[in-house]
Amino acid sequence: MLAGIRNRRKAPVTPPDPEGINYTKEHVSIARTIRRRQKILGEVWRRLPTIQWVLILAGMGWLLALPYEGLWRGTYVDEHALQPAQVTVYFDWANVHKADLYLGELERIVNITFEERTEYLQKSFSESGLYTDNTSTATYAHVSPPRSAGTETILVSANWVSRDGGPNLRGIATLLAMGDFMRGQNYWAFDFVLVIGEGYQTGLADFMEEYSSLFSGKVWTGVNIDYPGHSFSHLGLFYEGTNGRLPNQDTLNTFSRVADSTGVPVRYHNIPDEVEVYRWPFGWLGQYLLAAKHLLHHLAYAGLGRGSGGHGPMARHRIDSYTVYAAPATGPHGFHSLGRTLESTLRSYNNLLERLHASYFFYLLPRPGRFLEVGKYLPAAVLMGAGLTLGGLDVPRPLEAVGLLGAGGVVAGCIWLWPLVYVLLPLLSRVPRPTNDVRKSTESLLLLTYGALVPTLAMINFPQAVILALISIISLKTHRWVRFGTSLVIVAAMPVVLRKTGMDMGKEWEEVGNLVWPGVHVVLLPLCLVNCVLTKPF
Repeated sequence: MLAGIRNRRKAPVTPPDPEGINYTKEHVSIARTIRRRQKILGEVWRRLPTIQWVLILAGMGWLLALPYEGLWRGTYVDEHALQPAQVTVYFDWANVHKADLYLGELERIVNITFEERTEYLQKSFSESGLYTDNTSTATYAHVSPPRSAGTETILVSANWVSRDGGPNLRGIATLLAMGDFMRGQNYWAFDFVLVIGEGYQTGLADFMEEYSSLFSGKVWTGVNIDYPGHSFSHLGLFYEGTNGRLPNQDTLNTFSRVADSTGVPVRYHNIPDEVEVYRWPFGWLGQYLLAAKHLLHHLAYAGLGRGSGGHGPMARHRIDSYTVYAAPATGPHGFHSLGRTLESTLRSYNNLLERLHASYFFYLLPRPGRFLEVGKYLPAAVLMGAGLTLGGLDVPRPLEAVGLLGAGGVVAGCIWLWPLVYVLLPLLSRVPRPTNDVRKSTESLLLLTYGALVPTLAMINFPQAVILALISIISLKTHRWVRFGTSLVIVAAMPVVLRKTGMDMGKEWEEVGNLVWPGVHVVLLPLCLVNCVLTKPF
């Protein structure tokens, strides 16, 4: 159809006959307009490959400009009801003493069975006057203040395993002390659910699956406590949830302002907020590189769909949550600073009358106190997607191309075990390479499909959209040998890379709902398999 339209555009238009009986000045004007449009469209079509690369390079350039501070804005708390750091906190040294007592017991039982640890945790919660119970992989307690209607809940968790792989004993001790402290305060208007999950994320993930059968209150916000060392010098804020979902920015800004008021520095991803100084005229480079480091960490977590902290499973349930990581150091902060920061933060969340909705849900954080709003980074994905889409307008034989793409998708969807890929790759040599028209049509449909998918995905998970755009550009817009080699390496080397890095994406999909694993089979693997057939040199 598109080819027919192009042929009709190329056909010369017969100018109106001045001697004709129906000749008017309007005929001349319309004829000139048609000729002008044909000339413009013909010129655009002739230069379409150049336009594609201009758009793609513009998108890449926009991407590289994101760490530039001229695009940033200062963070702010949009919801006035939060009022961060505006209360008198009551978490004192008596509560710190209780946390120390809990820590001593936890150090004694850290290596015993789940049942024995659960028995101790339930005993501790019960002695604080809290209702407590357990699931198969988590122990929980319920704080029900007298002023709470029981319809809204804040969830506070601490997992047995820290994000650094060691035991999170001080995090659990802090949670136990907070439970004992909350029971004695009458200003809470929310219910609190305190959860101690097995493992790093699996215990909390299983608890969240059972939450609706245990409690009726809707969880609005969640905080995960990760405190593995003796003392800490700063608090690292890890905010990426499973599948790259981000919390409402007000939750992070509230915590940051509270921490500043208590004298505890906050860092994103535990990255030191220290700008390296460069000589003129490269004075801007230190700021740029630091921001790029922050954004690359975000790209790694969200691009792989992995929660950056123990809070990750809460994101799947529309809970604005994050992990507070007390980075191990010789001081100067400990239970006292962390407890007061948590109390003040939770009291800000306690002021809410409705779910957070006014601030940003889509953003990038290049540095503490700065952010990139969605309108500043989304054009990068839109430009790259548009550049890919324009390359797919010529589809001379669409039916054959759809058949080839469908076959590639079915094969990719059936390969749930990566070892089968190595059985499939030798068979590619026996698949005949498509003819010119079929090959061109298939490439065009791939460009249309992935060009449309990139900006769509960017509205949900921008890092994944960037990764998909770069892979699509290399796989569809470069030299045939580069395309073939890239697709072959992705298909063959990915399982080796995942095994070497210790990432079991299939297990994460089953346990915490990480959609990257099925996404690879539905989106990435069909592209690579079909591309191998289109570009194979034999």
